[in-house]
Amino acid sequence: MTSNIVNKDVLVKIARKIKNVGQGIPTTKEGEPTDTYVKYLSLMYDPVEADFVQHLDVFPKAKSVSKLAKQLGKEKAEIKAILEPLVEKGFIMKLGNAYAIPMPLFIYDMPFIKREHYEGPNAKDFAELSRIFFEKEEYYKSWQTNKKGVPRSRILTVSEKIEPEKDIIPLEEVYSIIDRYDKFAIVPCPCRKRAEVEGIRKCTDKYPILNCVILGNVAEASLSLNDPIIRSATKQEVIQIVKEASDLGLVHTTDNYAPNSAILCSCCECCCGLLAGLTRPGLDNPRTIAKANYVANIDEQSCTACGTCLERCKFNAIEVDDFAHVDKERCMGCGLCAVTCPSEAITMKRLEREVLPGVSKLKQ
Repeated sequence: MTSNIVNKDVLVKIARKIKNVGQGIPTTKEGEPTDTYVKYLSLMYDPVEADFVQHLDVFPKAKSVSKLAKQLGKEKAEIKAILEPLVEKGFIMKLGNAYAIPMPLFIYDMPFIKREHYEGPNAKDFAELSRIFFEKEEYYKSWQTNKKGVPRSRILTVSEKIEPEKDIIPLEEVYSIIDRYDKFAIVPCPCRKRAEVEGIRKCTDKYPILNCVILGNVAEASLSLNDPIIRSATKQEVIQIVKEASDLGLVHTTDNYAPNSAILCSCCECCCGLLAGLTRPGLDNPRTIAKANYVANIDEQSCTACGTCLERCKFNAIEVDDFAHVDKERCMGCGLCAVTCPSEAITMKRLEREVLPGVSKLKQ
């Protein structure tokens, strides 16, 4: 697939750098970047751009213009003329007067966040190539779970149905996560947008796309892209978006690391790359995402066996006969069954089953 790429060696060098950060990249059995991924990068960086990008580090590391100029023997103005348009596209990150290759998250998702890309001439190529390396080349496994078997994301529980109130743990439910931040950006859900571009989205009439929330400093970076679709939001607006998503049946997820959350997702069962290992046929990964430390609890006396919870559960954790039964092993603790139970027979009870990475750092 890459035989017609004149600068394959340069793109492979860029890919090798990305490999060592975060979710990494899809690789061959020999540990080299797959041809599909190299082709994907070629859509981001033309040969001239790639010659400059190969000398950058991957975010959060960054290289100043002065250092690049000295290293490459180029004028600062020439370097900026190449890299600044890539910053506008979201294919390069800028920190002050320094530049960096985006983290794997942005490499994978940016073509489906910014409108100029998902409505551009390369949109379908981006979507089809990413589908190939995500599914067929099994990138989903490293995307979802690190080498130690720790999920990179975790499910959050909706606050309204956690009882008693003293059991609410601030870092483990939706509204407490929101309360930690003052800056928010609303972006298209890249998973649903990717499927839409391919023409395979199953939830078009069921779930909206504009309800993915970026938090804190990453929100600032997203807003700086000056995309007409990406907008700022207040804390109250974000809370409303989250409530509406819960009502519709979307699962809330965030980064599985206590000191920092960069994103608050509202995930569907059919498009989401985070839930895919549990909800999409052929992508089996029991550790695709960390469970919430809450589990659905049924009040048998109140339950009317209406089946609403059965329809709402994404994880096949509920059965209904005379009343609903919850399989605690399969229940992920999202609370979607509880939030719309007509008889209010379901509450979310605390159940310790996942360690939240990074908690000890917050206590130092």
